[in-house]
Amino acid sequence: MALAARDEYKISLEKQQLEVREMVLEGLEQVHMGKMKDFNEVCDRLENKYRNAALHN
Repeated sequence: MALAARDEYKISLEKQQLEVREMVLEGLEQVHMGKMKDFNEVCDRLENKYRNAALHN
């Protein structure tokens, strides 16, 4: 049972890490496209977007 829980935790952690990488890459792409002038602004926008999305799921 503990092994199954550990495996589920590992899968969940890897999924979250992938989501964070995708958010950062999305933000960088927006900076390169000139949609955002400041990377902090991009990070704030993405954080708000995904924090709000997490509350609705």
